[in-house]
Formats: sequence, C-alpha cells, structure tokens
Amino acid sequence: MSRFVISDHHFGHANIIDYCDRPFSSPGEMDSVLLDRHYETVGADDLLVHLGDVAMDMRDGEETIDYFQRLDGDLLVRGNHDVGLDPADAPFPVLDSCTLEHGEFQFYCTHRPEDVPDDWDGWVLHGHHHNNRPEEYPFVATDAQRVNVSSELLEYRPLALDTLTTLLRECPPGTRLRDVAAAREHFGLSGT
Repeated sequence: MSRFVISDHHFGHANIIDYCDRPFSSPGEMDSVLLDRHYETVGADDLLVHLGDVAMDMRDGEETIDYFQRLDGDLLVRGNHDVGLDPADAPFPVLDSCTLEHGEFQFYCTHRPEDVPDDWDGWVLHGHHHNNRPEEYPFVATDAQRVNVSSELLEYRPLALDTLTTLLRECPPGTRLRDVAAAREHFGLSGT
C-alpha cells in the first residue's frame, strides 16, 4: 500500500481551464483525463489524501462526494471550494487539516498554506495556489519547507509520498522546483 496526495482537481469547473491555463478543451475532457490519470497511478489498496477543491461545489457537497468516491479517496482536507460539504454528510473523513508522517518527515496538510499554525516548524503540504504564483508557491520550496500539490504542478496525477520524500532528501538547501517536470529533469523523479 502506498499513500498519495493531490489537491485542486476542480472537477466540472469550466473556468479553471482558463484560470490555470489547463490543456483541456472542455470540462468533460478535463474530468476524463483527471480520472484516467488517477486510475493509472493509484491502486485499489493505496490511500489517497486530497488537500481540497475536489469540485466546484459551493452548494450542498453532492458533487464533492460523487467525485471523491470516484477517486476512491480516503481523507479529504476541505478546500475553499468544498464549503458546501457538511462533514457529517460525507461517507469519508473530512477535516480542515491533518498531519502525516512518512519516514523522518512530518507534514502539516492544509488546503491554504496561509492557514498553517505559527508554531509549526515542519514541512507543509498544500494546494490552493495552483500554478498561478510559481515564484511564491512552486511545487517544492525547501527554504519554506513547503510542497504545493495542486494538480497542475503534478501533471494532474497524484504524487506518492515515497516519491516525494525521496525527492526532498535529494534537494540541497534553497532548492525551488516549479513542478514535477522540473523535478524529473533535475533529479530523475519517477513513481508519480
């Protein structure tokens, strides 16, 4: 069993295609590619922690539940577009944040990095900023001990914690990697 993380699928959200310059012609094409890449990557026995914005679901949570179940997700850290979801209505755990340990790494998991407690001194896994502010919120920023797992930066494919921690061990201080393509180029990242 492997553990995977990702955020910001935004299933069914037409405006996200232009907002994040996603390479899709329609929400239907986008949703199909997102689901295909998920199924190609995450096995039935694997665990998926989603860091928010499964869908553009501000009303009642039904879309979030539907798409998260299609992903066979295990834990949802609620994002700002999952606000319609009442955690009591979900058939899976819904939290505002959590911590994950993987080897010697401890990660604070949140949708918005601005919500990390002031006294947290470990690594942060987050989404929310997509690929729109890569100078401030790249995929990996070792100086800030921060990893942005927005789907655009991961080539719309969940990232295995084994792969991530291997990469973080290889990063010298001050490393900043825009996305997984940059990580692959510099360090031979695989297994996403």
